[in-house]
Amino acid sequence: MANLKDKLTKLPKKPGVYLFSDSKDKIIYIGKALSLKHRVASYFSHRSKDPKTQELVNKISKLDFFVVNSEFEALLLEAQLIKEHRPKYNSSLKDDKSYLYIAISKDKPERIFLAKRVELKSNVSSWYGPFTTSSDARQILKTLRRIFPFRSCKKLLKRPCLYHHLKLCPAPCLALPNTYPETMRKIRLILSGKTANLTKSLEKQMKDAASTLNYEEAQVFKKEAYSLKALTSGWQSVPKEKQSSSKTFYELRKILTKYQGSDPTTLNRIEGYDVSNLGKDIIVGSMVAFVNSEPDKSQYRKFNLKYNLAGQDDPEGIKQIIFRRLNHPEWVYPQLILVDGGKTQLTAAFKAIKERNLEKHISLLGITKEEELIIIPKIAKQKIIAWKSLRLSQSSLILQLLQRIRDESHRFAHKYSRELHAKIITQ
Repeated sequence: MANLKDKLTKLPKKPGVYLFSDSKDKIIYIGKALSLKHRVASYFSHRSKDPKTQELVNKISKLDFFVVNSEFEALLLEAQLIKEHRPKYNSSLKDDKSYLYIAISKDKPERIFLAKRVELKSNVSSWYGPFTTSSDARQILKTLRRIFPFRSCKKLLKRPCLYHHLKLCPAPCLALPNTYPETMRKIRLILSGKTANLTKSLEKQMKDAASTLNYEEAQVFKKEAYSLKALTSGWQSVPKEKQSSSKTFYELRKILTKYQGSDPTTLNRIEGYDVSNLGKDIIVGSMVAFVNSEPDKSQYRKFNLKYNLAGQDDPEGIKQIIFRRLNHPEWVYPQLILVDGGKTQLTAAFKAIKERNLEKHISLLGITKEEELIIIPKIAKQKIIAWKSLRLSQSSLILQLLQRIRDESHRFAHKYSRELHAKIITQ
């Protein structure tokens, strides 16, 4: 118990994995945490617990922990340790048929998919896990796929699917890129917990390519190395001038996960939308793009809605703008869409996203002008099932970011409507 009390006082507020052992020094539970201090302390609080958790707490005699840089690394380490120790109280291991693995097939080209233990048959070349929940395993694949696109379809299609248009699959149904075997090698290294080694290798390849004036190839290695560093670094490791931005995205992601049920692993691109009217003849819409919390005006878009609407109808205008925007997968899709308005505008926006079958890929928020409330639709089974109105402090960095995006979309839409008005007067 002395070890336990001593370790509890030394727990850091950092991501990591914790291990509980009983009086016989046998590991009985392994878990992960975004904040080791807060998560582990919750077991020993005076709040009521379910019988199973209370039974676990009564048997804890020793605590060990490992600090990592990110939630992603914590997920992988937790799976490796569970596989090695098979703790009694990790409920997903009670039934050998229930827990999930990430599997790589023997198919050519190789595909990556989730499988239960009983499904790891002869057609699987390698597997990683187990993962305590399906959401953990899916989050890892979702994150990896944005950096290293891979095949997931069981049967090759005759034409590219949505994942190819989202740049998440190299489309082996067309022609397999020569780089695909190397992509799979990198994915295996990451799933084996060798991310640091891979990052160093990519940085060396980047320098070698640059030294031979192969700048295009060097840029590819640079992007992969940067993405891996961002993935395996907590916001605390970011330079001071960027800490507030990184922490803002981290907190915003937690809000989306808690209230909307979505879990965007990254939030480096947010798009804002607004509608502006100057009489029945001038109805326009705007799209602004914020990349890493800064406006990228080269990616702004404007829409003339005069021929889409019978009259002034802001919700229908929002739907038309987003629908037309999503017709352009060559414009990189955002992880989050912000709409100027409340439930009515958000419902219209969701219809446009749903018509493109992107409701699982793009999160959605609204912000009202008068009360500055953040409106969050909770989405399940392809429909909005509930609403959450969130009032944040005016000093909140999340609110300030969303206000900037909302105000910029309003400014850009109003500017376009004035331009059209000036043309009409001139004519």
